[in-house]
Amino acid sequence: MSGQMSAGEIRELIGTILLCLMGIALVLWIIRRNWSLIKEICTDENGNFDPLSGLERHFTQDSANSGAEQTPEEVTADEDFMQVLYRQKGAQMADFDPVRDLIREHIIFHGRVQGVGFRYQAMYAARSFDLTGWVENLPDGSVEMEVQGTAMGIGRLLTHMQSGHWIRIDKMDIEEMPVKPGERGFGVRGY
Repeated sequence: MSGQMSAGEIRELIGTILLCLMGIALVLWIIRRNWSLIKEICTDENGNFDPLSGLERHFTQDSANSGAEQTPEEVTADEDFMQVLYRQKGAQMADFDPVRDLIREHIIFHGRVQGVGFRYQAMYAARSFDLTGWVENLPDGSVEMEVQGTAMGIGRLLTHMQSGHWIRIDKMDIEEMPVKPGERGFGVRGY
């Protein structure tokens, strides 16, 4: 054993070091991009930065809220959407089949919807529910979406988005639009 490294071993070591540095850079970028969210979650009840008690408080709050009975003011996204749909369709509802008929909605989401993976989660969910359209961030911190499909599919998408762990939807502005025949796929717009 000579104690010297071969050129292949040196390249492998350099590759491993570069890979580690890239991982560290990615983690730092994620932390920097989501610092306000991390700070909110990792503070204790006194406002001190304490990741352990902050996370414990955050997760016990989530589990306590998930088992709570809904009050009339707290309705699911499915119910919200169906109420809006009935208002939009009015007298047409007698012939409307929410499982079969296509509709198109323009939705603006307000709340903690940027920097939390909202657009990509929306894209994957929309594709799994056979919906088409697009989603993009707006400069004011909200997210805009045009979505087309059955009312049931759109309701399922909205329910799914409400259940996202880091996502908090405070308000949705929903407006009916004409259906775009032949539209295919659901994509993310913007950066």
